[in-house]
Amino acid sequence: MVASGRMLVFGSVVDLRSVLVFGSALVFGSALVFGSVGCGDPAAAPPEAADAASLPEEARARQWLSPAERIPSRPEVVAVADRLAVESVKADRTPRARELAALAADLRARLYRVEGTATDGREALELYATSLRGAPNDETTCEIAARRARLAGDLEGDAVTSHRELFVERRRQAARLGDAGAAGSACLAALDRDLAMLAAYRPTGAGLEALEAEAQRVAREAIARAAPAASPATAPSSAPSPGGSTGVVSSPAGHVVSPTEAQSSKGPVTLTRLETYPAPNGGRIVLHLSDPTTFQVGSLAADATGAKGPRIYLDLARARSKGVAPETNVGGGVERVRIGKREDGLRVVLDLTSALHHRVFYLPQPFRVVVDLSSRAPERDPRTADGKRVVRRIAIDPGHGGHDAGAVGPTGLREKDVALDVAHRVAPLLAHELKVETLLTRDADVFVALEERTARANAFHADLFVSIHCNASENGDARGVETFVLDPFREAGRAPARLLAMENGLLGGKAPPDPSKLDAEVEAALGGLTVGDTGTLSRTFGELLQRSVLASMAKRYEGTRDHGVKTAGFYVLAGAEMPAVLFETSFISNPDDESRLATADYRQKLADAIVNAVRAYADGK
Repeated sequence: MVASGRMLVFGSVVDLRSVLVFGSALVFGSALVFGSVGCGDPAAAPPEAADAASLPEEARARQWLSPAERIPSRPEVVAVADRLAVESVKADRTPRARELAALAADLRARLYRVEGTATDGREALELYATSLRGAPNDETTCEIAARRARLAGDLEGDAVTSHRELFVERRRQAARLGDAGAAGSACLAALDRDLAMLAAYRPTGAGLEALEAEAQRVAREAIARAAPAASPATAPSSAPSPGGSTGVVSSPAGHVVSPTEAQSSKGPVTLTRLETYPAPNGGRIVLHLSDPTTFQVGSLAADATGAKGPRIYLDLARARSKGVAPETNVGGGVERVRIGKREDGLRVVLDLTSALHHRVFYLPQPFRVVVDLSSRAPERDPRTADGKRVVRRIAIDPGHGGHDAGAVGPTGLREKDVALDVAHRVAPLLAHELKVETLLTRDADVFVALEERTARANAFHADLFVSIHCNASENGDARGVETFVLDPFREAGRAPARLLAMENGLLGGKAPPDPSKLDAEVEAALGGLTVGDTGTLSRTFGELLQRSVLASMAKRYEGTRDHGVKTAGFYVLAGAEMPAVLFETSFISNPDDESRLATADYRQKLADAIVNAVRAYADGK
């Protein structure tokens, strides 16, 4: 174990500006771093015509989905569902892959409803999400999405949540189908019947307004995703949607989230700073602007002569540059960044060393545009044939640091010190017990920007990202542990505005921003950001972590309160290429929790819990 500069890695050596590979070791720069079955009843789907591609498991699954059929033992059903899931991965996002993933999801969903094991329900949600990615805008897709929405509500065991899931999904699918497809849709009609049965749980007042706003947002996103993709060699990969709506566009090469015109400044804005975080086969570029503005993103392929390589460009509306060099050399996957004037703003061009996946989004307060580039496609569930997950590298992020102390307890215990100590306990355990390489985003009492932390995890090509923090409440009464994830499907149980402001570095000793305004801004910026399977995988790991920490504390620290896994728009999780969680170890603002956090024994048990959760995740649980 070697500490150097601001990062620490166990098991490899890393430098963020250039990479040399020596066996399994890496060098990064100057640092040495070691419900119900409604529309689209799956049983009613006719089996595919028998052919050479048919699987024995497929026929068995369809038989077990018949309402009249008794399903066999849970291990047998799980084995068949897992086999279908593996075959789905092998089919690699083809229609056949989506069909097998949906069939496996239906099987796990029925098993959940028969036996009530939550793990089966969560696995079904993951599989439904996999099946829906890249699916066409048709009735079958609507039916799968409806089954997912019903199951999501059933898993919560709450009629209000069920209504919300079905309401939002109904709007999404209506937008995807368009006027012609929606007119005679049996799927939408079934969703309408479901909503009518749940009419008593429809919110009123501000709750209804929030639900309507969310439904409108997902409908706009569905329309944007349904738009024909422009040729990457000639045109932007994203353009403003009609009426200045949020640009949330996914394509095989990129994902873009832009603010709406209503969220943007009406006057000119200034590009004040450019930050670069180079990495091999990727990198992160952060553009700091004085005020919010809309932007469009495009890509250009390398020309046939090889004189020009591939490029990504951003057109920033109403923008001008002040104090930023017109050309900046970067390194890694980005050769340079060039900035030029346009009639209506600025064009920022990223000259790439090779074609890369891109994800472009913005962060509010202060307004920044973040460009993430990677050779890795959006994360998919990395299961092997035996059901285990591949976990080779883990990024551990000790929250806050340096001038940013984080929350401070009644006796003066500082969040930044607790987080770093727990991280120092976790890293060697992961390296020695699980034989994985472990990166610490900081290994001393230094400040590291939130954008840089995620950039380091991406550069490390981590398979998991765990950000460690201490919770705080205004009155000091709250106690217990909770975990937060970015998750576009689950909005219930969100982070309080004060916690959101504190962990996003927005407080600075001041009162938190207006809760509703902050929540709306963060949701607009990050609500459509999660891609691939990172959302469901993050929640899976978060639930394993919650169970692990409660088990670790059970004997010595009775009464540890479980606040569960919740959705949060934490900037440090934004843009993570891998499943990522923010773990609130306990409430440092509570005298009893603070006294626990001050002891080596409690911190060690927190570290043990993280290691055990990683072990369970790797085992495929």
